[in-house]
Amino acid sequence: MTTEKAEKKPMQTKNKILIAAASIIVIAGIAVGIYFGVRKNDNANGSSSNSSSSNGSSSSIDPSGTTSAAPQPTGVLPPGQNGTMVNGTLLPYYTLTGPAPAPVTAAGTVYTNCNVPGTYSISYDDGPSAYTHELLDLLDKEQIKVTFFVNGNNDGCIYDPTVRSVIKRAYESGHQIASHTWSHPQLTTLTVAQITDQMKRVEQALLDILGIVPRYMRPPYGDGTFGNGNANDVKVQSTLKSLGYVIATWDIATTDADIDDNNPVHKLSDEALAKIEQGVVTSAVSGAAPGANHMQLMHDTYQRTVTQLSPWSITYIKGLNYKIVPVATCLGDSDPRNWYQTITTPSANPPTTCTK
Repeated sequence: MTTEKAEKKPMQTKNKILIAAASIIVIAGIAVGIYFGVRKNDNANGSSSNSSSSNGSSSSIDPSGTTSAAPQPTGVLPPGQNGTMVNGTLLPYYTLTGPAPAPVTAAGTVYTNCNVPGTYSISYDDGPSAYTHELLDLLDKEQIKVTFFVNGNNDGCIYDPTVRSVIKRAYESGHQIASHTWSHPQLTTLTVAQITDQMKRVEQALLDILGIVPRYMRPPYGDGTFGNGNANDVKVQSTLKSLGYVIATWDIATTDADIDDNNPVHKLSDEALAKIEQGVVTSAVSGAAPGANHMQLMHDTYQRTVTQLSPWSITYIKGLNYKIVPVATCLGDSDPRNWYQTITTPSANPPTTCTK
C-alpha cells in the first residue's frame, strides 16, 4: 500500500505539470493567432490606403527642367525582399519612408565632378557584357554601389535573356541604372529626332525589363558636352533637357577602352596595360585640388577592367578615405526615387530581340 501511494504521487504531479504546460501552449497559440491576424489586417488596410493615395503617379520631368513629386512608397514587400514598393513595383535594396526630396540636379545640365564632400563615384559604360556578373560579384563583396550607363544594342541586345538577367541583377542589387543611348552614336552628328529616338528606345527597353525610365544619362564619348556654346552641343543638351535627362560625364577617364582598342595586337600584357590605367587615375587624383571629389569612368565590357582595374580602383579609393557611391548620390540625389523619371510595373512579357 505504501509502495502504491508512493508511485501514484509523482504520477499525479507529472500529470498536473503536463496539463499546465498544455494550457500554456494553447493560450500562447491563441495569442499568436490574434497578433498575426491583426498584423495581416493592418497590412492589408495600409496597402489599400497607400495604393489609393498614390493615384498611380510616377516622377516626371517637364521640358522646363522642373520636376514633379517623386513616387511615394506603396504596398507591402514580397516575402524575403528588401527595398520599397513604389507604384506597385519594387525599388530594390533601399528602404524609403515619406515623400522624396526635390532633386538637387537639373535636367539638361552637364555634371563632371561629384559635389558631395567625401564622395567618389565609379561608373561603367557600354554594357552590360559577359563580364558584368563577375563585376557584380566584386561589388557585392565590397558592399559598394555604382552606376551602370547601359546601351540598348551595342555590346549585346538588351532584350537578350542573358543580358536582361545582368541588368535585373544590377538593379535589384541597388546599383543606379542610367542611359547611354540605344546604339552608342556620336550625338552631335544626329538630328533632334534621331537623338530622341536613341533615348526613347532605351527608355522603352528599361520600362519593359525593370519598369523604370532613367533620369540620368551619359553621351557616348562625352560628345555634345565639350563645346562652350557650340551649336551641336547646344542641340544635344537642349534635346536631352526636353527629355528630362541630367547629363553626367566624368573628370577621370581610366582610358581602359582607348588603351585596349588601340592595342589590338596586345604587344603589352594585361598587367602592363592595367598599370598604365592605374597611373591615369593616380595622376588625375594627385593633380586635382585637395579634397576634390571625383567621377571615374570605366567600361564593364573589358575583362581586364573587371578583374584588375576595378579591384585596384576600389582599394585605392577607399585608401583615400572616400565613400564610393553612385553618380546620382555623389551629386546630391541620394534618394533613388530621384534617379528615375518613372517607376512602374515592368512588362510581363518583354521582347527577346532588338529587331522589330
